[in-house]
Amino acid sequence: MKKINCILLVDDSISTNFYNKKLIDVCGIAKQVYEAKNGLEALDYLNKKGKFNNKLVDKEFPRPNVIFLDINMPKMDGFEFLEQYAKLPKHKRSDILLAFLTTSNWDKDKIKAYQKSNLVYDFIEKPLEKETLEKIYKYYIENPDFYGHHVH
Repeated sequence: MKKINCILLVDDSISTNFYNKKLIDVCGIAKQVYEAKNGLEALDYLNKKGKFNNKLVDKEFPRPNVIFLDINMPKMDGFEFLEQYAKLPKHKRSDILLAFLTTSNWDKDKIKAYQKSNLVYDFIEKPLEKETLEKIYKYYIENPDFYGHHVH
């Protein structure tokens, strides 16, 4: 089975990240899973800054193929991250599948995200479930040129 090289979990909840990481491991769909506690950390990850600077840390931080992004986080929430993410050079965001993972009033948030950007693939209600994860995996593997498409 082909695996996604890297998934980035962006959520301030330690328990949510733990659960999602375990589920991804059990499903066997990703080679690596990394975590960021908020949007600022996620941007640092993408830009290889701060604690994700591999010149300072003896560790590689591969470009994520899938990002699961919480909406409500301290320092920089999911929408603020999305605004900054959209400003990144296209080569830093091309072929990254971005999905909001949230417990909020997602109909309102979904409309807001789609009005702001075509970069969001889907909104997923927490907690992440095996069927949803498998759907995203299948879509990612079967649609390598999905950039800019999203589910309504």
